[in-house]
Amino acid sequence: MIFYSSVTMRDLIRKYKLIIQGKHLPDTDSELLISSTSSPGNNYNMDVGNPRLFQQGYSSTESEDDNPEKTSTVTSQQYKPKKEHVLSRSYNNSLNMDNHNNALYDVLQHSSLNEIISETTKLLPSKNKMSDSVQQCKNVSNDIKEHYNHSLVTIFAIWNTTVGTSLLAMAWGMEKTGLFPGILINLFVVAVCLYTAYVLLKIFEKHGGDGIKEVPDLCRLLIGRWAEIVSKIFSLVVLMGGDIVYWILMSNFLYNCVVFVYDNITDIGSKQIIEDSILCPKKPFLLANETHLVQTATNGSLFYQIWQLYSTVPIFLAVLLFPLLNFKSPTFFTKFNSLGTLSVAYLFIFVSVKSFQWGINISDWSIEFSVKPTFCVLSGMLGMSYFIHNIIISIMKQNKHQNHNGRDLSIAFGLVCFTYLFLGVVFYTTFPLAKSCIEDNLLNNFSKKDVMALIARILLFFQLFTVYPFVTYMLRADILTAISMIFGKERNKEFSYIKTIIINFSFVFICILFACFMPRIGTLIRYTGALSGLIYIFVMPSLLKMASLKQEGALSIPAIIIHVIIIILGILNLISQFFITD
Repeated sequence: MIFYSSVTMRDLIRKYKLIIQGKHLPDTDSELLISSTSSPGNNYNMDVGNPRLFQQGYSSTESEDDNPEKTSTVTSQQYKPKKEHVLSRSYNNSLNMDNHNNALYDVLQHSSLNEIISETTKLLPSKNKMSDSVQQCKNVSNDIKEHYNHSLVTIFAIWNTTVGTSLLAMAWGMEKTGLFPGILINLFVVAVCLYTAYVLLKIFEKHGGDGIKEVPDLCRLLIGRWAEIVSKIFSLVVLMGGDIVYWILMSNFLYNCVVFVYDNITDIGSKQIIEDSILCPKKPFLLANETHLVQTATNGSLFYQIWQLYSTVPIFLAVLLFPLLNFKSPTFFTKFNSLGTLSVAYLFIFVSVKSFQWGINISDWSIEFSVKPTFCVLSGMLGMSYFIHNIIISIMKQNKHQNHNGRDLSIAFGLVCFTYLFLGVVFYTTFPLAKSCIEDNLLNNFSKKDVMALIARILLFFQLFTVYPFVTYMLRADILTAISMIFGKERNKEFSYIKTIIINFSFVFICILFACFMPRIGTLIRYTGALSGLIYIFVMPSLLKMASLKQEGALSIPAIIIHVIIIILGILNLISQFFITD
């Protein structure tokens, strides 16, 4: 099969110049730009998505239009490709080209688009009408380059994606562990998560390619079909767990915001509760009797009979949110991603202001050095807090400087760890009541009349209100993909309003059940984190690493021991969650 005639790059550009100027080519050069299928018997399908340096034949230019007599013979008789093909290096061994064609192929493949354009431009007259086309090619090249992100953008993307609802429960996790053991466990878990995320990137760097885009693809390639299925299932578990936690929090925020408005309109409870009172929902009598009096005074009204946090509010939320779940594409909601950064920034300010007002409130520092029996609550929760392993490859592929992936990933995880530790440690050390009063949603420790807490609830509510449809869309798409993969029917992935409504109704129904009967986000986060973290943080990266080393013949005993220990830690972390009561 002949791709192009045996000419050097300089001859190729010279003849391209002759075509542009409307001059006839010698007969020996007439097939210079012919597609690979012009020769009989060549039926290779080369269209694999690579940049098209040469389309079939050559496209008409203004110079050709000005000289129809000169170009008609060439275009009508000599340039009749049957099918368009694209240069692809993956087919290089099967093309059976001569040495000259191989050399030319390498020049084209390893020369950037800008270099070819630059060489062509030097040979063209300064006022040639092809300059506009050349400029358009340069613009396309620039657009391709702009697709990649600088390190700062990549770091922020990882931080913004990783920091989630665990932020509200971090002080609760510290209380279950002890201050200093909690800090050490945080550092240990983030180190393990960083290592396993980096392992996934290095494995993808070695084995990634056509058809290998995500962790499940790597699992299928290196471990087997079963590993791909398991990884996809537990990716769904993470999304479903996130949806449930979001629903519980949105119900909580909606309830408190509406109660605040109602109390201010009706002037109920204004005398009983001061504006910045601190609550201990587990032990209400630790405070003055005003809190209890408000509850008894308001619970008898019709409003509070209808507006109940653990029965009616989750259903009212479904009425508001369900119509937004049935869009064909959730791209509209991605425009509100900045709300996540704004919410985290405000929580920093909120906790800092409250902590400054309270001061340090630890009576016996020696107690904070001892590990509590419930320390596994924090380790399970951190499996969800630092979970980004299912999409880390997609994020880091867009990094402009791939050689900085390790550095950027380390900085991002360091920032995430600092974010969690700051809110957890500062709130825990300054909380003025008994540490056992700290809630898994720290905003529950503040009265509905607290204005700063109200602002935090409003920001978080609108953030989750825009995030939930997007997460649900991904969950629905993954489920439909899994169904089509199992049953082999591609039409299952096609959009259908009936299918969409049924699946979304199932999701919402499950979320309502949890919001009514198990509204404890700390418990949900630690179980989800321990379960999904076992697969994505501990097991799969370790198995992939050992499988890759085995392929290279470099698998050693120390490597086996290290990665088996990581797997055992993940298993113990999951098992321990069943022996702890909140």
